[in-house]
Amino acid sequence: MQYLISKNDSPLVHVSSGELVSQGGFTHPGRIIDTFVIIIIIKGELYIAQDGVPFTLKENQFIILLADHKHYGWKASEGELSYYWCHFSIEDDCYRIVSKEKIEEFFDGKQFSPAYIGEEDSCLEDEHFSQFFILPEHGNLLPNGRAVLIFRQLLDIARSMTYSPNLPNYALSLLAMEVSQEYIEEAVFRNRKRKLNPNLEKIIEWLRVNYNQELYLEKIADIFEYNSDYLSTAFRKYTGHPLMKYIAILRTSAAKKLLSNTKLGVKEIAYKCGFVDEKNFLKRFKQLEGVTPTMYRNAFHRTKIVQ
Repeated sequence: MQYLISKNDSPLVHVSSGELVSQGGFTHPGRIIDTFVIIIIIKGELYIAQDGVPFTLKENQFIILLADHKHYGWKASEGELSYYWCHFSIEDDCYRIVSKEKIEEFFDGKQFSPAYIGEEDSCLEDEHFSQFFILPEHGNLLPNGRAVLIFRQLLDIARSMTYSPNLPNYALSLLAMEVSQEYIEEAVFRNRKRKLNPNLEKIIEWLRVNYNQELYLEKIADIFEYNSDYLSTAFRKYTGHPLMKYIAILRTSAAKKLLSNTKLGVKEIAYKCGFVDEKNFLKRFKQLEGVTPTMYRNAFHRTKIVQ
C-alpha cells in the first residue's frame, strides 16, 4: 500500500473530470500519464492494476492512480459499471509517495520524522498531519458518506459556467480532505479514542444492515438479550448518540444517496429507508441536515442521474 501526502495549504489543481458508465466489457486503458487520478466506484466492479498490483474495486471504494506510474485494466468489467473520475495535479513540490510503515510512524509521532524524510524532504519536517492531504492508494469510503456527494458537486461545478476557474480546484480539495478525514478517523483514531466493545460493535453492524426495518429500543434489546435501559445508556456512552438518533442518522444517510442518485419520490425514499411516514422523514431530515430533502436534491440538479 502506498500513500500520497501533500501539503493542504494550497488547493489541488483540477484538470478534468467526469463519469464513466458502461453496460459491460469495459477495460481500463494501459498508460503512464503526468497527472494523478482519483476514481470512486458508484456501481459494479472495476479491475485495474497499478505498478503490477491488481485491484478489484467495488461500490464505495476508491483508488488514486499516481502520476508517472503505470496503470492498466487487468480484466474486463462484467455487467454494468459506473464510476466518477478526476485528473488532477499538485503544485506542492513537497508531495511524497510513502509506504504504510512510514505513514504509521508519521501518525505515531504526529509529525514527519527526520529519521526517514532525508535532507531533500526537510520542508516536511516538524509538520502536524492536519496540514496534509493523506490519500491511501486505495480504500473504502463510508457507505452513504460525504465523499461521493462532494464528488457529485465537483462534477456539477466543473460542468457549469462558474464565476471563477478556481472553484473546481477547491471542490476537488474538499473531496481530498474528506477522503483524508475518513481514512484518519477509521485507521488511526477510532481505536485510540475508545476501547472497542465487541457486543456493541455487533449491534452497530447489525443496525447498518437493518436500518430500514421497523426498529425500536425494546425490540433491539430483545434481539441481543439486553435490558433496554442498560442498552440505551451503554449505546449513548459508546457512540455519543442515543440509539434511535443513531438509527435516524443511518436512515438519513441512505436517503441522501437516493436523493442524489435516483429520481424516486420523497415518499418512496422515506419508506425505503425505514421512516414511518413522509412527515417523519421530512422532520428528521431537516433536523439532521438543516435543509429539506427537496432542497438537498436540488443541489445536484445539473449532474446527470444514471439509473
